[in-house]
Amino acid sequence: MNPFLTLLDIEDHCKANSVNIPRQIAMERDWLGIGFKSSNFNFVCPMQVVSEVLIWPALTEVPAAQSWFRGTANLRGRILSVTDLQGFVSGVPHKPLPLSRILVVKLNDGLSGFAVEQVLGIERFFGEEIKPVASLLQAKEYLRYAKGAFERDNQPWIILDFAAIIESTEFYHLLTARMDVA
Repeated sequence: MNPFLTLLDIEDHCKANSVNIPRQIAMERDWLGIGFKSSNFNFVCPMQVVSEVLIWPALTEVPAAQSWFRGTANLRGRILSVTDLQGFVSGVPHKPLPLSRILVVKLNDGLSGFAVEQVLGIERFFGEEIKPVASLLQAKEYLRYAKGAFERDNQPWIILDFAAIIESTEFYHLLTARMDVA
């Protein structure tokens, strides 16, 4: 038999008996996100929400602003508001450390910066493993901003909903009543 015809027979046989590759199926169910720490807890948010990660920039303070509002930064000619995520949610301010970063979040055609303890990188989870957040969350103050959670090595990874934070009434109350009225 001709070697070329033998190869064609093998190819036809393989095509007739093939099934979908499991790895391709699994890739469609994977959930990718940016992992970070806040209040010593692990969080993730969808990759498409974070446009970039910044080293702590020079900030301009805003008078009479809430303590959780760190100020504004110049991001290539655009004004970026920077919020202390831990301070906003728990009321306990985050002290910037060498590993602290700013997550630049893009929602509704606007940019907002959120200060976090540390960015852990790209995290991959399986979508079907999303669990109700209340069963895993120890930091109850984050509950209203969480969409669910993953569990890895008995540690919860909370899916943080930045849209819920930005759209909350507390977030809109940036200025406090500390302004002196003369």
